[in-house]
Amino acid sequence: MFEGEKPRGRVVGFGEQFLAPGVQSIALPIVGYALILFFLVQGPFLFPDQWAVWQPITIIFALFLIPVLILTLLNVHPFNIPAWKVLAFFGIALGASLLLFKVLFSGFGNYARFPTGDLFSTSAYQIFVVTYCEESFFRGFLLTLGKNRVGMGILGSSIAFSIFHLAAYSVAGGGLNLFAFVVAFVMGIVFGLVYFATRDYAGYGVPWGMHAGFNLALLFGG
Repeated sequence: MFEGEKPRGRVVGFGEQFLAPGVQSIALPIVGYALILFFLVQGPFLFPDQWAVWQPITIIFALFLIPVLILTLLNVHPFNIPAWKVLAFFGIALGASLLLFKVLFSGFGNYARFPTGDLFSTSAYQIFVVTYCEESFFRGFLLTLGKNRVGMGILGSSIAFSIFHLAAYSVAGGGLNLFAFVVAFVMGIVFGLVYFATRDYAGYGVPWGMHAGFNLALLFGG
């Protein structure tokens, strides 16, 4: 460096930019929206028998991600937890819950009337659209709003979760199924408790993995 020349700032590489906390935290909602768009375009071909019903539900999932994206941009905890950390705990919870529910649901078919196609597209839709959007909204967003009153927050989010499933199940052709309402309510309570126990280091990764394991075992349990 010549005398009087100002020091130049260090050039930040692509890898460092990608691993930056801000980029990492916003990665999941961006991937969620990208896959929602993909399935809105490809859904009629991947799930031809069920997509007419699941297309409007998928649009609702896109709406679920709006407050999630806003809180992520505002750097609100736990939405500021890096994506790799959320995904790590998600993977652990997914593996454990899939093994458990696979045993419990042995012999069951597609009871929940989920859209089914090939293994890859069905799993991707369940993991990154259905369960990701539901957990980031019902646990991540709603329980962030109710964090000062944990009991009421879990109860309120569980009621909203069960009402949504009752409505979705009815739209999917299952009629007004009170059993689905009760199951969703109990799941909401369990996922809410797990979320509060793990959110400070895993975000919504653990209940997301449990939820995905539940749905995939229900789909492929037979």
